[in-house]
Amino acid sequence: MHFQSLTPQDATGLLSLIGLVVLFIGLLFLIRRTQLKRLKEPQASPSSAAKPFPQTSSYTQRLPSFTSVEISQRQATLSQAFLEWQSGYLLRGMDGTTEFLRGETHKRGLRYQLTSTSLAQGLALFIQTQMAQEGDDSRGRFESLLAHLLAHPTHNYPALSSWLSMPDLPSSPRLEPDLHAEVWILTALLTARQQWGSLQRFDLDQVFKERSQALLDALKSPSEDQAGIFSPLLLRLIAQQMPDPLWQTQTEADWQALKPLLQEEKGLPGRQQALSLLQIGLEGLLCPDNGFAERSDLAFSRLKRALNTQDPIEGEVEEGFSRLASFSCCVPLALLHKNGRNLDPLWPRLTQAQPAKQDALGASLRLIAMMSLAGTLWLGKNEVEPTSIISQ
Repeated sequence: MHFQSLTPQDATGLLSLIGLVVLFIGLLFLIRRTQLKRLKEPQASPSSAAKPFPQTSSYTQRLPSFTSVEISQRQATLSQAFLEWQSGYLLRGMDGTTEFLRGETHKRGLRYQLTSTSLAQGLALFIQTQMAQEGDDSRGRFESLLAHLLAHPTHNYPALSSWLSMPDLPSSPRLEPDLHAEVWILTALLTARQQWGSLQRFDLDQVFKERSQALLDALKSPSEDQAGIFSPLLLRLIAQQMPDPLWQTQTEADWQALKPLLQEEKGLPGRQQALSLLQIGLEGLLCPDNGFAERSDLAFSRLKRALNTQDPIEGEVEEGFSRLASFSCCVPLALLHKNGRNLDPLWPRLTQAQPAKQDALGASLRLIAMMSLAGTLWLGKNEVEPTSIISQ
C-alpha cells in the first residue's frame, strides 16, 4: 500500500495501531522499572528468634493432662492450623506495606466493604510472636500488621487505633478505641521484644511508651459504651514497664463488675465474660501465684455451666462474637480444673471446627486455645517477667 493512496480512515487506523504499540512498550518499561526498583529496595532480613516455635512452657510440667507424645502431635497440628489461618485471613493493604486480618464484609451501596477490628489485629500480632521460627518472615509480618494499626488512629487518642477500620477505603473513619484490644497490642509489643529484640521499621520502645500512656489517659476517661474486660495478667505485665496505680485500680474495678455476671449466666459466655475467662485462664497457666486462687472458684463454676453441653460451636453467641470464639476463650481455664473434666473433647472440637470466612476473631482465639493445649504459650522470661523496654 502506497502512502500516497492512504485514505483518512487508513491513516487514522495506522496511527491508532502505532499508539497502541507505543503504549504497550511504555507499560513494559514501567513494569520493568518497578521490578528493578523493588529489587534495589532493602529486603526484610531474616529474623533471629529467641523463642522459636515450638516452645514447651513450664505449665505442661505441673499439669497431669500433658504427655510428651501428645504435645508433639498437637504442636504439629497447631503449626498447620497457623498456616491455614495466615492464608485464610491475612490480606495485604492497598499501599502494599501493611497487612490486616479480614473481618466481616458489609454491603455499602453497590459494593462490599471489607472491615478489620483492632482486637483481631492485636491477637494477630501476639500470634506472630508465638509462632515465629528461626529465620522466617514473622517479624516482617508483625511489622506489616502493626503498620496497619498505626495507620488507623482513633479520633481522640492518636496513639491508639480505631476499633474498626475499612482497609480498602482510601481514608478509613476515625472511631473510638477498643481498650481491651490495646491491652493485647501492648502485650504483643512486649513479646515481640522478647522474641526479636527490636523491629526494623519502627522504634519498638517508642511505640510501646506512646500507646501505654495513651491507654492510661483513655482509662481515666472511660466511655460508657465499653464494658471492661478483666485482664489481670496482661495489665500487670504492662505495669511492669509503665508503672502507675491505675492499672491495679482498673483490674479491681473490672473484677467487681464481672463477678455478678459470672454468678448468674449459663451457656457459652458472651463477649465480656468470655474474654475475661480467657484472661483468668491465662493467668492460671502462666502466673498461678498472683491472685488466681481467689478467683478460680467463681470462674470454674461459670466454666462448668458453659461447657456442660455438646452443642455445636457454629453460629454466634451475640452479634459479632461467635460460639467458636466463646468456646476457645474457655479452653485455657478448663486445663486448670482440678478434676480434669471436659479436657478429652476439647482438642478434637477445636481442630475439627471450621471458622467462618469472616470470623477472624474466632479463628484467632481458636489458635490461642490450641496453643494452650499444645503447651506452647509464653509471655516472657519465666512466662511473666519480660525485660524492660523503657529506660527508667
